Amino acid sequence: MRIEVCKEGDLHSLLGQILDELRAIRGLLEGRPAAPQQAKNSAAPALSAPPTDAAPTAQHAEAYLHRYLTGRQLRIVEAMSLEPENEVVRGRMQLAHFMGQHYALTQGMLEELRATLQCPRPVFVDLAGMPEKAISVLTSTGKRLSDLYMLQVYEYHRKERCIRLKARRQPYVHNYLSGGWFEMYVAQEARKLLGARLLLAKRNVKLEAAGGAVCEADLLLVVADPRGDLRLAVLECKSANALYDDEPRQVKRLNSLLNLGMQRSAVVFPDPPSPAFADRWFQETGSQVIGREQLAQFLQGL
Repeated sequence: MRIEVCKEGDLHSLLGQILDELRAIRGLLEGRPAAPQQAKNSAAPALSAPPTDAAPTAQHAEAYLHRYLTGRQLRIVEAMSLEPENEVVRGRMQLAHFMGQHYALTQGMLEELRATLQCPRPVFVDLAGMPEKAISVLTSTGKRLSDLYMLQVYEYHRKERCIRLKARRQPYVHNYLSGGWFEMYVAQEARKLLGARLLLAKRNVKLEAAGGAVCEADLLLVVADPRGDLRLAVLECKSANALYDDEPRQVKRLNSLLNLGMQRSAVVFPDPPSPAFADRWFQETGSQVIGREQLAQFLQGL
């Protein structure tokens, strides 16, 4: 008799999750954010806050993540902190946030550099006609890239109103300029936007399944909702100019292994994707597909 009750409860929970997902999909199609009650019933289960008046802590989040992954027969084999001890890496993260905040200005320079990564060559950025604020952002970006050993050449020609740059041919430079900087930017934005609700965050996470297969997550979050319940969420950060055909399949597999629905998983691009592109990726991944400006709305729904 007890087994029958358990099965009935599981079926009721599953039907509730399916209904919530359908409501969320309808909301996205109509251009509306997911309703609060839908977010509470996401596919990812919550862990109730400790039976005290104390708010959940990072230790509770670590315990929750361990139990959650163990229940899915997964374990973390590699991950990076949002607060690295290495001074150079901290500098790269700070620059990533600066470039993301001024992406409308830095986009052209970044795209020019990224196009030369396979065979580095000089890049010229024309500053003619630009306001002083824009020139300040671009020269600061170039100078900081040089100081962080990303550039072999950085020259600001004030009279000619141009910047000359050349990327170093190093793996860490390739990773950073081809999209790693954007992952660092999103991680810091998530921390800023979620504030005290973000109890645990790991980036560049490698997860190993029971059979030995490995999958990766750009950003893994444990977030406390307004009631103090804990939720797992994943953010994948993609550069529109550096996509591969198998990436949607990889994101879908990650969502399947973690049992995450669209309300707990998002693929973030620097610019808002076109409706057709977003719909195709949603169909293939099961994740929300958003631009960086929509990140705050997604995080508010966690």
